[in-house]
Amino acid sequence: MDGVDPARRVIRLFPEYGRDWPLWENSTPAWDVGYTTTPDTYGLSDDLTRDMAELNASWDANFDPFEGWKSDMAREQWRKDGVDIAARLRVEVADFADVNYEPWPL
Repeated sequence: MDGVDPARRVIRLFPEYGRDWPLWENSTPAWDVGYTTTPDTYGLSDDLTRDMAELNASWDANFDPFEGWKSDMAREQWRKDGVDIAARLRVEVADFADVNYEPWPL
């Protein structure tokens, strides 16, 4: 790379139907990762990986695209957990990436 640091990576965190992980990243010439990524892509800790899987499962179980959230309590818990996971993800990838947390459908 001729001594030039590549642009920082940007990891997007949001749920999507049919996906096991709420992780996304646009590839760049320096980082050809595809669009959908996994915790292994970033070397995330076991604790964060487990909690991220639970967050995704909670969204899938408690949000319906036509009916909305099953309850206000489920939505609020998912919101709190998502904020926590986004903060922890930022810490774990701080050396090489930024995190954009996109908590739709709040």
